[in-house]
Amino acid sequence: MEWFNLRFLTDGPDPLPNGPWTNHHFESCHFEGLTFGEMDWRNTRFENCTFDHCNLVGVRWTGARLHGVTLKECTVDKLRWCTLSPQFLNLSLHQCQATGGDWSDLDLKGCKLIDSNLSACDFSGADARNVDWSGSKLNEVIFHRSDLREGDFRTATGWNIDPQENRVRDTRFASNNLEGLVGRMGIRLD
Repeated sequence: MEWFNLRFLTDGPDPLPNGPWTNHHFESCHFEGLTFGEMDWRNTRFENCTFDHCNLVGVRWTGARLHGVTLKECTVDKLRWCTLSPQFLNLSLHQCQATGGDWSDLDLKGCKLIDSNLSACDFSGADARNVDWSGSKLNEVIFHRSDLREGDFRTATGWNIDPQENRVRDTRFASNNLEGLVGRMGIRLD
C-alpha cells in the first residue's frame, strides 16, 4: 500500500499521484481546489484528511475507509456513500453540495452533516444516531427504517420523518418546526 502525507493544491508544490488510487493510504493530507472526476478510490484509506472546495462527483470508492475526514464546500452529488467501508467511518460535511446520494444502510453514528444540501438523498436503514444535521437542506430525503436517535434537526430544513417508520427517541427538533414530523399523521400545526 502506497502512503502519502502531503498538501495537494490546484497548483500546489506536491504532485498529485496519478490514478487510480486503489489501495493507497492518505494520512493527514489536505486536498484543495481539485476536481477528481471519475477517480478510482476502491479500498483506499483516508485518515484525518481534509477536502476543501473539491469536486468529487463520479468518484468510485467501494470499500474506501474515511476516518476523521472533513469535506468543506465540496461538490459530492449523486455519490454512492453506501459503498464505503463501514469500518472506522467518521465523516464531516460542511457547506457541501451533496444531493442525490445513496447513504442507505450506512453506519453514520456521530457524523456531522452541517450546512449542506442533502436534498433527494436516501438514508433508508442508516444508523444515524447522534448525527448533527444543523443547517442542512433535507428536501425529499428518504428516511425509512432509519435510526435517528439523539440527532439534531433543530435548524435543518425540508425534512420529513415518519416517527412510526424511524427511531427518533431523544432526537432534537425545534418547537416551531415540527411539520415534517407530524405531517404524515394528518396533524396540522398553526
